[in-house]
Amino acid sequence: MKTIEATLLGHKAQPSTTLTDLLLVGPLPDATYRGFTLLDKDVVFTPSVPIGATTFKARTGFEMSEFQQANDLSVDNAEANTLAPVAGFEAEGFTQAQIDAGALDKVRFVVLRVNYNDLATGHSEVIAAGTIGEQRTKLGGLTVLELRSLAQLLKQQSIVELDSLTCRAIFGSQPIGTGGGVVEQRFPCGYDLSSEWVDGTVTDVGGETDRQFGDDDLVGSSFDENYFAPGLVEFLTGDNAGQQVEVDTYDYESGVVELRFPTVSPMQVGDTYRIRRQCSKNASGHNSCRTFFDTDWNLHFRGEPAIPVGQSDNLTTPGAQLSSGGGSVGSTFESSPA
Repeated sequence: MKTIEATLLGHKAQPSTTLTDLLLVGPLPDATYRGFTLLDKDVVFTPSVPIGATTFKARTGFEMSEFQQANDLSVDNAEANTLAPVAGFEAEGFTQAQIDAGALDKVRFVVLRVNYNDLATGHSEVIAAGTIGEQRTKLGGLTVLELRSLAQLLKQQSIVELDSLTCRAIFGSQPIGTGGGVVEQRFPCGYDLSSEWVDGTVTDVGGETDRQFGDDDLVGSSFDENYFAPGLVEFLTGDNAGQQVEVDTYDYESGVVELRFPTVSPMQVGDTYRIRRQCSKNASGHNSCRTFFDTDWNLHFRGEPAIPVGQSDNLTTPGAQLSSGGGSVGSTFESSPA
């Protein structure tokens, strides 16, 4: 069930209509939006006051597949096809470099239906909304975007809290309603990440140019061995701008950082980045919850580390069972909130 403004509804009831669909994608990592239209000419429309007037481009355009919805929270059967922009007009679409860098991952979209001969009224009908899923390119410069609905997003982020030995909160998440672009959760981590990021510049590239790089500013620095492992690197400039990759190891004596997964493009000297520590999700140990919180760590840890676990050799023995109340309790943990 949805609401359609009376003026637009009355136009849809006419024998002949002047309707077209608009696809709005954004905000992208650079805070910009992309607009596409089914019409054979550009459409200037204001989807909302904060976004302002947006030009929906006809040159790249878009075509949405048949839209199918179900009430079981499954992924809506919809894809949007748009043309890759030509050189010099990159802002009119999505380039292969943006797709490779993950600039479209989980970015919001909305499909609107408007009367292109009466745009001044600002009335539109929401056809679909959600986030961009898988992206792929076809021969001929066609970009295919998977349109994931909000219902499918709800299915992925269950409101049911399950037990776990490790923390379930996203590192750095804040309470719902915090705003400011931070990740919000019902049961958040609560740690402020703003002071964790360290800016740097690639001064050397290792043998694996897509996994190893060095930074002279990290040599002999105040950071201990594997301070940034686990950690996260975000590239700010270069061919990998916008990519975030997990850190596998960090050597403070040489300033070499090794990534867990390869980057899309080889790293080059001069690429700028920022790096920070990442929580291990454990209650104790290196880069654990106790590392980031002192005496009140148990108020932020969203897990149950004292759950008894069976001996590993028994778990691999056919017919072996964990006796009632058994399990290895090698450490004493403070209680965490329910």
